[in-house]
Amino acid sequence: MNGMCPTFSDTDAVRFKEDLRHFALEHGADMLGFAHISRFDDAPAEFHPRNIYPAVRTVVVIGVRVLRGLAESLDAGQLIPYNAFGYGGINMLHMRTALQQTACRLEDSGFSAIPVIQWTGTPHQEPIICHRTAAVAAGLGELGWSKVFLTKRFGPLQRLGVILTDADLPSDPLQLGQICDGCMACVRGCPGQAISQHEAVEFKIDGQVVRHAKVDMYRCTRAHHGSIQQTHPGRPAEFDIADIDEKYAAMARDARDDTEAYVLGHQARSEVIDRYNHPLFSLVGSLGLSCAFCGAQGCFRACLEHLEKRGRLDHRFANTYRQSPAVNVPDQHLPAGATRSAAGREVNIE
Repeated sequence: MNGMCPTFSDTDAVRFKEDLRHFALEHGADMLGFAHISRFDDAPAEFHPRNIYPAVRTVVVIGVRVLRGLAESLDAGQLIPYNAFGYGGINMLHMRTALQQTACRLEDSGFSAIPVIQWTGTPHQEPIICHRTAAVAAGLGELGWSKVFLTKRFGPLQRLGVILTDADLPSDPLQLGQICDGCMACVRGCPGQAISQHEAVEFKIDGQVVRHAKVDMYRCTRAHHGSIQQTHPGRPAEFDIADIDEKYAAMARDARDDTEAYVLGHQARSEVIDRYNHPLFSLVGSLGLSCAFCGAQGCFRACLEHLEKRGRLDHRFANTYRQSPAVNVPDQHLPAGATRSAAGREVNIE
């Protein structure tokens, strides 16, 4: 090709997209969408894909499903299956394989490709891409009120990966306003009270308004990583962390952005774990560098229950998902002094 990047006619571009989509679906992806770089014209400068790859022409987004049964395992008080197979296991293993395979396909076709993993980073260092926003721009779905990405097939149950390429491909149609109905189940279900019911964030993609709740990333991070009493895996009866709360909440109020708030949440978590450790914290590395000790109670499970109940998802299961109000907690997870019910199974931890 004499060092020249191949170009497409409109027909060839559509054919190439469908070939790549078919390839990705055969190599670990459950969905794949395309967003031309022009869809990021209104993106904040610090999140623009060109920060990572100046020659990018198209943002390719891959989605990998989270098995619905893993949500049911969380209702049974089991943290390991979801985190091993639906969270860190996808982000750190399965997604990277799908991204690598699809990126290789692009490069075999004569286009440069840069896979980008989903990560939060550290403030004002390595550039970051918001994978959820990229997935909306690529026509795969929409943002729910909680800012969690939703699709018609899986609801909130997918993980996302991004490939930046210099292949100049047209965008897929946007899919907005089809899933989230503003029920606020996510707000009520979040143990960290991190999702605002009234404050919203708005931005535009191709002139269309995308809107979601303002999410307190400090509160979200604390709950997510098990450093509040409601989500700590041991549910300690005595949980005196007022000094830690006071110290970090003050800094979080002055955080420059969500990334800095996230990092402060992690720092608070470290101090909480030093004071109230638990064996499950030692498994985080083997589960994929992160672990959702909150069990995604509001943003995933409460949302999924509502969407299935209202028939807003395309895929149907033999049973309708119901988030359990009482969970089966393994003995080693029970609070000090707690006892099982007469049946020996259910322990209400709310």
